[in-house]
Amino acid sequence: MELENIQIKEVALFPVKLTRDEKKKLKVIKRLINKEFNGTKAAQMLKVTTRQIRNLKRQVLNEGDAGIIHKNRYNKPANTYDEETRVKIAKLYRKEYRGTNFTEFAKIIQNEDGYVQSRSTIYNILREQHIRSPQRKKHKRAKKEDK
Repeated sequence: MELENIQIKEVALFPVKLTRDEKKKLKVIKRLINKEFNGTKAAQMLKVTTRQIRNLKRQVLNEGDAGIIHKNRYNKPANTYDEETRVKIAKLYRKEYRGTNFTEFAKIIQNEDGYVQSRSTIYNILREQHIRSPQRKKHKRAKKEDK
């Protein structure tokens, strides 16, 4: 099979937005396709194996620039809690349990309200909603004295 006759497809359903690392990978793979250097050199440049280089090259040839993007990029992780649950927990804290530290709040809603989230998950949800723990340490910066 001759690689000179292969055309790179630029087919995308949506505009491809690449990260800095993906742009670097794409640049190296396109130079590899143009035979500016071999797969071993490309693997060294990207610090990956030659097998990964072959796979990336094949994906770019088949899918265009979007072939560089990780296939799991647009998928939501399976272990995330839906937005509705996150909002309910934050509202519950703001309305009924304001001033309670996060660990106690987690124990209360696990026992009384039947939430199954761990203390650390509840902490993360509250922090995402810009709620600070009443037990947080307040550090005052020392003033500099002029000499």
